[in-house]
Amino acid sequence: MRGLPAVLTRNWTLKLSAFGIALLLWVAVRAEAPTRQTVQGVPVRVTLADPEWALVGNPSPSEVVVRFAGPSRELLRMAVDRPTVLIPLNQVGSEDTTVVLRSEWVRVQDPDVVVEEIQPSSVTLSLEPIQRLDLPPALRLEGELPDGLALGAEPVVRQRELRVSGPRSRIMELDSIRLRPLDLGSIRESGTVTVSVDRNRLERLQVQPEQVQVEIQVEEAETVELDEVPVILPAARWEERWEVSHPTVQVTLTGAPSLVEALDLDALRLQPTLEEDDLPREPGASRSVELEIPGLSPLIRAQWDPREITIIRREDPGDEPGGGP
Repeated sequence: MRGLPAVLTRNWTLKLSAFGIALLLWVAVRAEAPTRQTVQGVPVRVTLADPEWALVGNPSPSEVVVRFAGPSRELLRMAVDRPTVLIPLNQVGSEDTTVVLRSEWVRVQDPDVVVEEIQPSSVTLSLEPIQRLDLPPALRLEGELPDGLALGAEPVVRQRELRVSGPRSRIMELDSIRLRPLDLGSIRESGTVTVSVDRNRLERLQVQPEQVQVEIQVEEAETVELDEVPVILPAARWEERWEVSHPTVQVTLTGAPSLVEALDLDALRLQPTLEEDDLPREPGASRSVELEIPGLSPLIRAQWDPREITIIRREDPGDEPGGGP
C-alpha cells in the first residue's frame, strides 16, 4: 500500500470487509424494494358451484393483462409460476353473465405480491341450464365368435335407459348413449358381460351408470346345406320381361340350432338386390346383381353359390325402343 495516504491504508482489510457487507445489504434492499411488472395472457378460469347450470365454452376474453407490484425476486418468479384468475361462481342468474374481476381472484404464489390492475376489468360468461334425460344404450358388436359358436339371440342390455345430464344444447344432440364395442371374439359361453359407456362424444356430460350388464346367449353352431333354393324376382310382374341366369342356387346356412331349426326351409327364397329403375331396358341386355334372402335373421350366416347372377331383358319384338316395363 506504498504511495497511498495512511488514512486509506490503515486497517484496510477491515475497511474492505465493511464495504463488501454494505454492498450485500444494498443488493438485498434492492431485491426487496417494491417494483411493478405487467403480465400478459393471464388465463381466466371459472369454478361453477351452481348444480343447475353449466359453463359453455371459455370466458370472453379467456385471457387478461394483470399489473403486479411487489419484491423484484417474487415478480421474477412469475416467469415460471404463472398467475391465474379463478372466478368462483356460486349462483347463476342468466345465460349470459358479465363478471367484474376482483384482485383477490388472481392466484399468485407469494402473498407479498399485490394486484394493482386487471385489463379488461370484466369478462362475459355463457351458461346453459343443466338438463337431465333418460336415453337408451346403443350396443355395438365387433369381431366374430370363436369357431363353432353362434348367437342364439341378440345380446340384451339389462339397463333399458341411462340417465345423462349436462348442458341443454349437448343433451338435445343425443338420441342414445353409445357403449364401447363388445368384442365377440372374447365370448366363450353364455352369460353376462360388463360393457362401459363410450365417452368419446360425451364431453361435459355425466352418465349414470357408466357400466351396463349385457346378456349373451351362445350355442354350438349348426350347418345346413340346401342344393336347390329358388331365385325369384322381387316383383311378380318383372317375370314378364326379365329372366334370371340361375333359377336355383346352392345355399349353406350356419347358426344356432334354435334359429336354424325354426326356419321353414321349403319356403326359403333368394332375390336380386336392385330397384326397378336399375333393370336392363333394351331387349337382350343384361346386368349382374347380388342376391339376398329376405327376412333371414342376421344371426344366421348364409352363403350361396354362385354369389351373383345375371338378370336378362327378354327378347320381345313387340317392345318399342325406350319403352317402360
